[in-house]
Amino acid sequence: MCRIAPVSQDRSYTMTSTDTATATQIISLHNVVLAQYGKSSIGPLTWTLHEGEHWAMVGPIDSGKALIAQAIAGGLTPQQGRIVTTLPGLREPQMTDARAVRDQITYATFNGRPGGGASFHQARWHADLETASPTVESTLSAAGVWKQNPYEVRPEAAPAEGAPAEGALADRPAAFETRRDNIFALLEITPLLSRRLHQLSDGEWRRVQIARALLRAPRLLILDDPLTGLDQAFRKKLDSALSEIAAQNGIQLLILMSEGTEMMDTVTHILSLNRGRIVAQGPKDEVLAQSVPATSRQTNTAKSLLHSPETDAPPVIHLQDINVVHNGVQILQELDWTVRRGEKWALVGPNGAGKSALLSLILGDHPQAYANRIILFGRPRGSGESIWEIKRRIGWVSPELHRYHPPHTTPFDIVCSGYFDSIGLHRRCTDEQRTRAHRWLKRMGLEDAAHSPFRHLPKGQQRLALIARALVKDPELLILDEPCQGLDPTHLEEVLRALDEVTAEATRTLIYVTHQPSEFPSGLTHILELAGGKVVHQGVFGA
Repeated sequence: MCRIAPVSQDRSYTMTSTDTATATQIISLHNVVLAQYGKSSIGPLTWTLHEGEHWAMVGPIDSGKALIAQAIAGGLTPQQGRIVTTLPGLREPQMTDARAVRDQITYATFNGRPGGGASFHQARWHADLETASPTVESTLSAAGVWKQNPYEVRPEAAPAEGAPAEGALADRPAAFETRRDNIFALLEITPLLSRRLHQLSDGEWRRVQIARALLRAPRLLILDDPLTGLDQAFRKKLDSALSEIAAQNGIQLLILMSEGTEMMDTVTHILSLNRGRIVAQGPKDEVLAQSVPATSRQTNTAKSLLHSPETDAPPVIHLQDINVVHNGVQILQELDWTVRRGEKWALVGPNGAGKSALLSLILGDHPQAYANRIILFGRPRGSGESIWEIKRRIGWVSPELHRYHPPHTTPFDIVCSGYFDSIGLHRRCTDEQRTRAHRWLKRMGLEDAAHSPFRHLPKGQQRLALIARALVKDPELLILDEPCQGLDPTHLEEVLRALDEVTAEATRTLIYVTHQPSEFPSGLTHILELAGGKVVHQGVFGA
């Protein structure tokens, strides 16, 4: 895979290969203009996906990728122009029965909450919610994939003329089982089958959602940033798996990707967007040849070591012989870790290594925090301190935090909730707090969207609001778990610049989690690496 760089924006251009002249057109956009929730329109857009092509739709946060995907999936009607398809049984997606569209086009966004019983973010760690949240196995059964009514009786006859090859559900159960076994093997789903959805890590949740989308065997599968939240090794596995599964099941792919993300080998063509306009489209190699070389941000290790805190600084976090077990599975094992005031730690490891469990112990969200020896800010856990006293001194971002805020919440409310460590804003802010919140929104480029519905924003802008939420109260300890997920290079640089400034203070302590070294802020002093719930390395960053 190679990294996606911005395409030259001097002019829009289209590249075509001689093969497309005779290939069947699957989806065509003809002078399409789109708008949603009063936002500025994007377009006009003209683009065609032909049979046998796998496209990446690439662009920054505000490029309009999500709106185009919604329209293709039948969820948004163009203000002008037409979206035409030759998929069996469909006309224009917006003029076709929603169920028929879902049978042919699946749009996986990864925005939902992981499990029916997981209505709050700490639910992942609470065993008493096990019966309220479905298992991975039931979610990926035929009934779970298609949300079948258990009392509905379906014939096993061949599908009607013009219907999808597999029918709407289990018209051909043997074919579904064969497809399921193959997908489970390629995406390494089998070890997760007994787990409850709300217990999955962000990376595991994404794998399950991708498997569910593939099990539907749609003619066109739209994936929204599928590589985000996955460790480097599994990104390569997913790329290879998608190519194999798509070929076996006749699935074509449209993959939404941010600039700066690795370009997948599966992709054959690129549609590059900027501010709602197409700046390039055509075969992958030709579009990449026109890209502006991406500048990668390098972590300044020398600067990090020069600003390392004194070794006699007081501990902010002290963990001794930490053990965490869930359903008989050892999540963390005999872990010792001390973080001193002013240290900046990178916390790394593959999906499922135990990083999220470790952070949940520090934040007090994990019930087993009181069964382990944990000292925060010089005070043993369980010595009479309230959870709110601890959280008041910590700013925090997690990959799944955006899923739990109420639908009506605005970015301004999100940022203000950081003062009170609440999910949703339930208290009034002072004038000074409101001014500071607006200042952070402006710094993150969200001033114009401050009072828009949070759920309607692109994921990248949601991420920016959550980072502002963590920083707004000027905390002593920052715990940033994948804070830059979904950010394009421009916003990534801005966020890292802000983090560099905020964490430069000698007394500020940082724990920073990412799978991408290019997302490390400057000034990191130490690193802790986990694998299989154990510490495999800790020491000076860059040594």
